[in-house]
Amino acid sequence: MSTDVMSTALRPRLSPRPARTWLRLEHVVMGAAIVSLIVLVVLPLAFLLIGSFKGSSGVSLDAYSEVLTGRLYVNALKNSLILGAWSGLFSLLIGLPLAWAVARTDVPAKPLFQITATLSYLSPPFLTAIALTYLFSPNAGLSNVLMRDVLGLPWLTFNIFTMPGLVLVTVMHTFPFVYLLASSALQSVDASYEEAAQILGASKLRTAFSITAPLVAPAVLSGTLLAFVNAIALFGSQAIIGLPGRIVTLPTRIYALFDYPPEYALASALSLVFIVITVAALYLQNAFLKRRSYVTLGGKGSRPQMMRLGVFRWILLGFVIAVFFVSIVLPYATLIAVSFSKSWGLEFWKNLTLANYKFVLFEYNVTQRAIMNSLFLAFVAATFAVFLGAIIGWIDLRTRIPGRKVLDYASLIPLGLPGIVMAVALIQFWLAMPLALYGTLTILLLAYVGRYIPLGVRAANASLRQVDHSLEESAQILGASWTTTMREITLPLIRPGLFAGWLLVFVPVIQELSASILLFSSQSITLAVAVYNLYETGYIEPVAALAMINMFIIGAAIALAYRLGGRSIASRTEAAPVQT
Repeated sequence: MSTDVMSTALRPRLSPRPARTWLRLEHVVMGAAIVSLIVLVVLPLAFLLIGSFKGSSGVSLDAYSEVLTGRLYVNALKNSLILGAWSGLFSLLIGLPLAWAVARTDVPAKPLFQITATLSYLSPPFLTAIALTYLFSPNAGLSNVLMRDVLGLPWLTFNIFTMPGLVLVTVMHTFPFVYLLASSALQSVDASYEEAAQILGASKLRTAFSITAPLVAPAVLSGTLLAFVNAIALFGSQAIIGLPGRIVTLPTRIYALFDYPPEYALASALSLVFIVITVAALYLQNAFLKRRSYVTLGGKGSRPQMMRLGVFRWILLGFVIAVFFVSIVLPYATLIAVSFSKSWGLEFWKNLTLANYKFVLFEYNVTQRAIMNSLFLAFVAATFAVFLGAIIGWIDLRTRIPGRKVLDYASLIPLGLPGIVMAVALIQFWLAMPLALYGTLTILLLAYVGRYIPLGVRAANASLRQVDHSLEESAQILGASWTTTMREITLPLIRPGLFAGWLLVFVPVIQELSASILLFSSQSITLAVAVYNLYETGYIEPVAALAMINMFIIGAAIALAYRLGGRSIASRTEAAPVQT
C-alpha cells in the first residue's frame, strides 16, 4: 500500500488531531489488557503459590516435603514425565516424516496428510480414549473378545489400560503439533541453500542433514516441546485410560486430592510442579535457539525441488493411511457403531436403534442445558481470548514498555497448565474474594479465557509480525490517531489470523473437561462434563451418542468458520497453533 493510496483512504476519516493528553485511549486499552491478564493468570497463580505454603499451624513446607518425597506423588511425577517423553518422541517420529513428505517429495494424496493432522488435532482426546476402551478393554473390548474367544489368538489382544495404551491415545492428539510446524518451516526454507550444497557436490542425504535439518530445527524442537507439554497436561484421557490401569499421573493425582476432605495445600504444591516443568522447557528451548541464527528466507528465494521417491512414495502413503485409520477412522467408526447399538458386542449390527440419541437429546435432562452452556462459553471465551491476545501481542511488538517480554511470557504460562491446575488456582483465588463465583458460568469463563489466552496471543503475535510497522507509522504521520490506525490499518490486515486464533480457542473450549470437572454445577454443566459423567455411570451406548453430538457441534462450528473465513483462514489455522 503506497503512501498516496493510504492518504486517500484515511483523509476523509481524519479530523484535526486534538492536543496531546497524558491519558489516551490506547493507554486505557493496554491497561485493561494488562489488568485482565493479571486477574486471569497472575493472581490465581499467586494464590496457588501462597496456598502451597499453608499448613495446619500456619506457614509450612509440609506440602512440598510430601510432594517431593511421598511415594504416591513421586510415582505420579515419574509417570507424567514418561508419558510426556514417549509422546514427544512418537509425535516427532510421526509428524516429521509426514511433514517432509508433503513439503519435499512427490508423494501422492497430499491433502490426506493435511486432513489427518487437522482432524487428529481437533479430535477430543477423551472421546478417543472412550472409543478405544470399547475395542481394547482387557475383558469386554470388542477386538480383544474377537481375538481371544472367537479366533483363539490371545497373543493378539491389547490392553488399553497400560502405559503403551495411554501413549497411543495421547500421540493421536499431539503429533499434529510437530507436523504443522515442521511442514511450515520446510516450505519456508530458501531452496537456494540446498541447491548450492548440491552444486558443490553434497549428496541429497548430506544436504538434508547438513543444511535443511539445522534450518528447521527450531520448528521441530518447538513442535516436540508442544507435544510434550500437551501430553502431560491432558486430564480426560489420563483419567479414562490411566486410572483403571493404576497409572496415576500428576493431573489425576491432583483430582484425587479434592476428594473429601480436600487437600488444598498438597494440590497447590503438586500443581506448581507443572509450572516448573513448563518454564524449564521454555527456557531450554530459548537457550538452544539463541545459540545460532535460523534465518531461512532471503530476498531471492526459490521453490524447493520435489524429491522423487519412486516406490517409496507408496510406502509413505501407506504410512499416512495407517495413521489416518488409527487416529480417525477407528475411534469414530467405533463411536458411531456403539451409538446405534442396543447392546455393544460382536453382533451389534443385529440390534441397531436410534433410542440412544432419543435418550440423550430428549430424556437426559442435562443435554440441552449442557449444549447451550458450552456454545455460550466457547463463543465468549474465544472472543475475549483473541481480543486480549491482540492487545498483548501489540504491546510486545509495537511498544517499548518496560516488562513487555515478561507480559508475553506470563501469557504463555497457561499453555503448560492442565485445566485442573487452573481450576485449583481459580478456586483458591475466588474463594478468598467477596464474590460468590464458584459453580457459575462466570468462573468457567474465567478458567477458559485464562487457560487458552496463549492461543490468542500467539495467533495475534504471528499476524502482527507479518504486518510492516511502516504502514502504521505512515498512517500516524498522516494524522491518524491510534484508534483510527488500529481500525483502518492493523485490524483489517491481521483479521484472518485473529479469526483463526478465535477458531483455535472455540474448539478446545467446546471439548474442555479438566477445568470444568472441578468448577461446574448442575446449572453450569458443560457438554464434555455430561459425556464424562455418563461414562462414569456406565451408560456405554448413550455415551457414544452424546460423544457424536459433541463432534457434530465441533464440526459444524469449524465448517461455518471456514465458510466465513475462506482459504486465508485455512492457511492461518495451520500456522497459528504452532507459533507458541
